[in-house]
Amino acid sequence: MTKQIGAGTLGLVLPGGGARGAYQVGAIKALAELRPSTRSPFPVIAGASVGAITAAFLASKAAQFDSGVRELVTLWQNLHCENVYRTDFGSISLTGLHWVLSLTPIASLGLPSPRALFDNAPLRQFLTEHTDFDRIAKAVETGALKALCITASSYDRGRAVTFFHGSPEIKEWSRSRRDGIATPLTVEHLLASSALPFVFPAQRLGREHYGDGSLRQTSPLSPAIHAGADKILVVTTRDRNPDPPPTAQEVKYPTLGAISGSMLDIIFMDNVDADIERALRIDHTLSLVSEPRLNETPLHDVDIIALEPSEDIRDIARRYANDMPWTVRMLLRRMGLWGQDWRLPSYLMFEPAYCQALIELGYRDTLARAEELRAFMDASQTITT
Repeated sequence: MTKQIGAGTLGLVLPGGGARGAYQVGAIKALAELRPSTRSPFPVIAGASVGAITAAFLASKAAQFDSGVRELVTLWQNLHCENVYRTDFGSISLTGLHWVLSLTPIASLGLPSPRALFDNAPLRQFLTEHTDFDRIAKAVETGALKALCITASSYDRGRAVTFFHGSPEIKEWSRSRRDGIATPLTVEHLLASSALPFVFPAQRLGREHYGDGSLRQTSPLSPAIHAGADKILVVTTRDRNPDPPPTAQEVKYPTLGAISGSMLDIIFMDNVDADIERALRIDHTLSLVSEPRLNETPLHDVDIIALEPSEDIRDIARRYANDMPWTVRMLLRRMGLWGQDWRLPSYLMFEPAYCQALIELGYRDTLARAEELRAFMDASQTITT
């Protein structure tokens, strides 16, 4: 963690999580009530994957934070899978057939390889309608926002690239397999950041193809710190309770769905947890260093609070599994991706009842820490015009 500009600047970090992002929306709803304000209390907002989509929406509402959060909640409460990816029978059937034929000799006749499990063309339309990028630029110009950081993963260069729109004093950076590039943000950056591997197709930006921002983001807190945040609130989408070891009767070879779900868990959350632990270790080490010697190190304190679900989201997904379109359930069953631990469906179930349950959970979990969070946010300084 290197020294960055500013002090007492509050940053909001939103990692990925697919449909689990509804939990983050519930937490943000509670945060807006704990610190009611027209202007966003988060001068720095950073996100990857679905977190990037929410981050961009909040950034566009930086000057009307309270009303923006209400609008965000309404959008998620009415979200359907068909707003994110094609669920009609024709599209699903053709996708399934394409995958099957790609494994047969017919593929040698010139059949192109499948690009993804789902067609996320509806997501482009949804983002175009609900994300005002001009307002993000205006928020930065007026000082309502210091920086918005969106991370995507380059398949061509094997690097995590954070595209950011921020104040002029925020400089571009280059670290081990991580770059920060200043640029006006567009819907293409959000599509790139949210392109789940194998699930959604990669997005081309310039001469490179990008996938989900969590893939190679080994330091998810880094973009917010580079943008000047030294107090960071992270909203994760996985509870901290490890699964118990299976009993002798429960030992089964993991299904493709279980393996895919575990892969998404690793992509979205393992690096976040590790980066939070690393930051806390650094802060503890610095607390042991005498004041005169602190000036000899490029490190500095970064205060962090992490909000995580108090319940296993897989259990909630199990309760609402039948809300998914029957075509999607059919495809996932045929490919061995349905059921068992419900981890994979928990990332793909963009349906109102499920999203509402996660919003309510995030809201309750955040209010349960109201005193701690108020103190954390009130001690931070927002930027001024």
